[in-house]
Amino acid sequence: MVLILVVLAMVAVGFWATRPGPETRHAPASARPVAVATKPLVVAVVTNQAAPPGQGLWPNYAGFQARPFPVAYESSNVQWTLADGKDTNIIRQLAHNPLEYDRMVEENPRIFRRQLVYLKTTAASAFETAKLTGDPVRELTLPGVDGQELTVEIVKGNPTGSSRQGMLYGYLAGNRDSLVTLAFEDGREAFTVLAPKEDIFVVGEPREPGQVMVKAINPNTYGLPPPEADDQIKTDNKK
Repeated sequence: MVLILVVLAMVAVGFWATRPGPETRHAPASARPVAVATKPLVVAVVTNQAAPPGQGLWPNYAGFQARPFPVAYESSNVQWTLADGKDTNIIRQLAHNPLEYDRMVEENPRIFRRQLVYLKTTAASAFETAKLTGDPVRELTLPGVDGQELTVEIVKGNPTGSSRQGMLYGYLAGNRDSLVTLAFEDGREAFTVLAPKEDIFVVGEPREPGQVMVKAINPNTYGLPPPEADDQIKTDNKK
């Protein structure tokens, strides 16, 4: 089955503050650049991609490991690995198949960090607990990079109450100028966290059930398509 989780974050022009200089391109999480965005930010995640016509789905790489890296540190909700998810050797272990590998490599220039995390508490488990207790889900904790945890206050929760699938949106606790969107389905989840005042621009995409590849994105470029190839013919008239 092809799993597609789409998280749509509508970002207004006035949402961002200032455009960063080139020296902040590889800044740490506490000093992310702030961009001027004029288009919606769309995160589309396809974990099993269709092969060419007549070939069904791409199979996983031979030797694909569902849990490739050890836990480096953890909280009560999340376990973080330390492998550099922008390194092509690491991407080869993260990707299920060649299409996913190519997509992640192509994405590298538009992100600062990619990190595999294992979720001890998922959105699905939170809604399953809510069904048993009868208490609504008002908050969730999402992982950022390098041990950061993000507490989300839910504005509009899962309308069906299903613990199998759903979508919701809200904001970071105490910051109503932020925007958080999340979608989950059958143990996988994807999310966006956009908080300019706190310099937090994070996207999570699913890998295996209970796993998320968390990315600190460059908000200047992440929602843009890759640059077109330069097909201009160049000549040198000097002899």
